[in-house]
Amino acid sequence: MGSEFAIPDDPDRVFFYSSQGRESRPILRGKDAKTTFDSIPVIDVSSIMSDNLEERKRLAAAVDRAASEVGFFYFDNPPVDTRKMDTAFAAIKKLFALPSKEKMKVHVNNSPNGKGYAFRAQEEGHITNESFGMGNDYTEPEQAATSGGMTSTFPLNRWPDEALPEFRAAIYEYWKEVHAFSRRLVGIFALALGLDEHALDHMFQEPLTDVTIQHYCKHPSDSYKPALTPHSDYGAFTCLLQTEVGGLEVLNANAIWVPVPLREHAFVMNTGSHFEILSNGRWKATVHRVSGRGDIDRYSLPFFWGFDPTTVVTPLEKFRGETNLEPELAGREFAKGTFSTKPDHPVVAEMKARGLEFEDYCYANLLHGKDPWVKG
Repeated sequence: MGSEFAIPDDPDRVFFYSSQGRESRPILRGKDAKTTFDSIPVIDVSSIMSDNLEERKRLAAAVDRAASEVGFFYFDNPPVDTRKMDTAFAAIKKLFALPSKEKMKVHVNNSPNGKGYAFRAQEEGHITNESFGMGNDYTEPEQAATSGGMTSTFPLNRWPDEALPEFRAAIYEYWKEVHAFSRRLVGIFALALGLDEHALDHMFQEPLTDVTIQHYCKHPSDSYKPALTPHSDYGAFTCLLQTEVGGLEVLNANAIWVPVPLREHAFVMNTGSHFEILSNGRWKATVHRVSGRGDIDRYSLPFFWGFDPTTVVTPLEKFRGETNLEPELAGREFAKGTFSTKPDHPVVAEMKARGLEFEDYCYANLLHGKDPWVKG
């Protein structure tokens, strides 16, 4: 989840966006090149369901190596129904095929926390990228079992229920299984850090979750290459599902882009900046981008898992040293990430009218001054 900015044309550096803002990295070649990765590791995650702690620890050790050395890895055989994956993608294609007037009814500006439909267009008017987002909304019955006791009376998500009633059901059937999988993963990540399996549970009682479905559009120009700005993710981790065509690329230590080939029904996982902070840099929030093909449509389904909004993420004591990464408030970074790509959103206009800067954003902005979530 990154911000958009003009990428300078520099043959010797790669520019990207991270939680620290705009950054760049020199491209290292020849004798200056470092030893680094040139492919993405593959991990069979099926043992996450095992009752055997030693099997789960072996899985955790593989995760630790991948998160430390690369920051990206595949999870083969996740405990998520492949039929629900396929049904979700079928519904996604139907969503983006709707007439523009139907999609604009659920535009992100109609949601106080920026959920719903959005698009980006080239100067010549062609849409290059469309997206649809949904996240925590405890007015929705589908989230009752995962709310951690939180309730709300103010709806946040926006759904195309009139034009495409099956879309919401298809996404939620998938979302429920990935949510359950992600909660199990918290224990694996704890073991990977050398902690008790439940040591991190208190930080994820009401996790910030976010789905931002992407459609990289086919384009008539041979010279056009749709792309997502190079960036690293905030939050804890991301479960990305791809289908039919790849396009994701990951930046290694030499600032060389490494492709992430499609593996059908496998998750592409990456650790975010908050896990990087928690591990004091042991795990990486690796920069990535989408380099697309103009002759084909590409769809992706990322699920972002974050800490509770009130959690101050700080390096664990066991990883602290002379130099320590700065703490971050999870909810603040989530709010900043939500609105960084939505300059025309009413919340952004309200913040500007009040004379507040981007750094002043807080989690309450997502509720647009309405009732906060409270324990039921």
